[in-house]
Amino acid sequence: MIKREQLLFPDAVKAMQDHAKRAYPNEAVGLITTRAYVPLKNTSDEPEFTATVASSVVAPYVMDGSLVAVFHSHPNGPNCPSELDMRSQMGMEVPFIIVSTNGDACLAPFAWGDQLEPFPLLERGFQHGVTDCYELIRDHRWLTYGERLPQFPRNWNWWLNGQSLYIDGFQAAGYRLLEGDETPQAGDGFLACVKSRVPNHAGVLVEPGMILHHATARDPYDPSRLAKREPVHRWRDYITHWVRRDVEPSS
Repeated sequence: MIKREQLLFPDAVKAMQDHAKRAYPNEAVGLITTRAYVPLKNTSDEPEFTATVASSVVAPYVMDGSLVAVFHSHPNGPNCPSELDMRSQMGMEVPFIIVSTNGDACLAPFAWGDQLEPFPLLERGFQHGVTDCYELIRDHRWLTYGERLPQFPRNWNWWLNGQSLYIDGFQAAGYRLLEGDETPQAGDGFLACVKSRVPNHAGVLVEPGMILHHATARDPYDPSRLAKREPVHRWRDYITHWVRRDVEPSS
């Protein structure tokens, strides 16, 4: 697995941030290769909102094995990946990097993708699609059981747009809902509704009475909101379902 510091070394960070500011208010796009940062031309019809590059431009780096990561900027944020960003990353099968900028200054770049070494489970700040409640569950499952749960590309506030990501997604990942007479056990997940009509938060029972989860408030990026272990009874009023992974995932 790739360590984030291998991607986000000082020269590459400066090159990406400089490129992001030059391109503003359009999105910048480029590649991290084994040799250097390679800035590319954004050929999108709406460069303020998306970044595209001809496949023929990227293909040589894929073919010679030098492509390490794909970069693009988010003018004026948000400082998290979109559903399209997540789908693109999964399709390319290399880490993606984003820098948010207002044209004058940049936030620190962030990278995501299953090719990267997971963050520590505790004390990670909240970033939707990178270190949110579902990513914590995925990392816990990977580090504890050696099982990689599927990724579900999603936009921030997906639960306000008619999606039921957790009910549908956990079933697709091989989880089933516990029956009323079944007692949750270590490794089981919970689904919760937090100011939502559908479950929009989830976590995992790590030992009797204790859960691991990563809650946030109103923002898709909040480094002050940390993943934590805490007593399950604090969330009992919000929990709507318990789930267990003991069935075959759907295709």
